[in-house]
Amino acid sequence: MRAVAPLLGLLLGVLLGWGSPLRYGPWTGAPEARAVTVSWVASPASPAAVEYGPLRRGWPLDLFPLWARYVPAQTADWGIAHVRLEGLEPGTWYTYRVVFLDGSRSPVGTFRTAPYPGEPVTFAVLSDTQWQWTGPNRVRMVAEALGRASFAFHFVLHGGDLVETPIPSHWEFFFSSLAPVLRWAPILPVLGNHERDSISYYEHFALPPGGGRLGKRWWTLRWGDVVVVGLDSNARSPRDYLDQAEWLRASLSGPEPHRFVVFHHPVFSSDRSYGPGSEGLQALWHPLFVELGVDLVFTGHAHNYERIERDGVTYLVCGGGGANLYPLGSRVPGSVAGSDEYLFYVPVRAGGGGVAVEGVGVARVGEGGPVPGRWVIDAFVRPDRP
Repeated sequence: MRAVAPLLGLLLGVLLGWGSPLRYGPWTGAPEARAVTVSWVASPASPAAVEYGPLRRGWPLDLFPLWARYVPAQTADWGIAHVRLEGLEPGTWYTYRVVFLDGSRSPVGTFRTAPYPGEPVTFAVLSDTQWQWTGPNRVRMVAEALGRASFAFHFVLHGGDLVETPIPSHWEFFFSSLAPVLRWAPILPVLGNHERDSISYYEHFALPPGGGRLGKRWWTLRWGDVVVVGLDSNARSPRDYLDQAEWLRASLSGPEPHRFVVFHHPVFSSDRSYGPGSEGLQALWHPLFVELGVDLVFTGHAHNYERIERDGVTYLVCGGGGANLYPLGSRVPGSVAGSDEYLFYVPVRAGGGGVAVEGVGVARVGEGGPVPGRWVIDAFVRPDRP
């Protein structure tokens, strides 16, 4: 029956003149050891099937599917569809695609389920993709470089300011521009100030278990030997910050040896306009990160790269995802590396005795516009804590 339904749909599509309803996507989110969510946007909302199966070496990607999950037309205002795939095997790469009633198919993508403890974990970090009005698509430059990286990422963290304004055209720009990497790994963002706490942010993303508005303002991902906590630095209520502090303590009380935190606003920064960082976060969150043994804190907001070491915690400003770059000023205490010339992303590999990190420039930006290339603007290893 699974093979017959798309053929019938294709015949109907030809007779009725249908085109593919896929507007953008698919992408994945909320990954676990035995589950993941597949998402896309269709216009008009249409019935579809998600075909998926374990990735098999040597098989063409378009011949992989073993199972299918059929879903009715989605009725959300944005045409966003989310399908939860469950009963998966831990530590396994899967391939998937979306098949519509008219027989049209999405591009093939991949995702990985959470590994067992003891296995290396690889992920990437970027921030501040936003929007642009003229010139080459800088966000796509970063995405294509991520897609060419030398190792596969288990997931991608985004430090906020995904879009300039949370309106349909800007979301379509975000997902279409990042498609070269979103097809291959789940995306796990946090709120930036440009998302404006919009309901469209919450509707687009499936996130790990969390708290706050709709259970998505802050969240925790447990992934083998790694735990990642996403926080909301845009919050204005003291209660929100107290709740996040409690969430952080509970999330970092587990056995995972590698501990990471991601949110939007830098705690410390040498950015000419934003430096020296946020005094409020320095008072509220920095002591917690020190006490709880956080290895790295990833932020954005300042559109440059900077590594700052304070009290055993490494802070990385990762605001080079495609928005206009901002100049660095006088370096704050603890600043050991920085660059304001490149669009970039940050690959991370945890395991094997420590955490290896790079800042990878993918385009040098000058008066003539971005010049593609590859530059290692920083590289370091944090040894495991004794």
